[in-house]
Amino acid sequence: MFSFKSVLARAQVFARMSPDDKALLVSSLQNHYLDQQVGMCGDGANDCGALKTADAGVSLSESEASIAAPFTSKIQNISCCVTLIKEGKASLTATFQTFKFIELYALIQFYFTFMLYFVGVQPTDGQYLYIDLMVTFPLTIFIAGTKPQEKLTADLPTESLFYVPILMSVSIMAAIQFAFQTYFYFDI
Repeated sequence: MFSFKSVLARAQVFARMSPDDKALLVSSLQNHYLDQQVGMCGDGANDCGALKTADAGVSLSESEASIAAPFTSKIQNISCCVTLIKEGKASLTATFQTFKFIELYALIQFYFTFMLYFVGVQPTDGQYLYIDLMVTFPLTIFIAGTKPQEKLTADLPTESLFYVPILMSVSIMAAIQFAFQTYFYFDI
């Protein structure tokens, strides 16, 4: 005799379920696979509970299910899920890039202002404009030029901003900016 957990772990298709059973299935999958996200696609009112329960619910119609689901597709099949995952990964990557930009901007601004106060000069509006246009603007060009990958990969994005490669990236970029600012300070 199979237990519910063994069926949950092995089954790939669940069919002929009531609306409450669908919501229970999604909830059980979330509890069984704690380290993964559970998605649900549905096209009718009987899917509303499961669409709300899922981590990512996709309504495949513009009927009642579209009210319950966070995402609605005009395409009547599950091919929209690939686009949803790509856009989700791209959004998370853009958020991390924005974090890195804000951190670098703050570090560059701090170091520039510190150097001016160190020599007894109070920064003027023109100097802050210089920081924005000449030092920080190139960073925005590089960030804006990045594009999402065309193919969906199995690689999972990082879950935290405090991830060694992200912090190392910010640190290396800050060190490069500090080196340029220090060089120009002593050279000019």
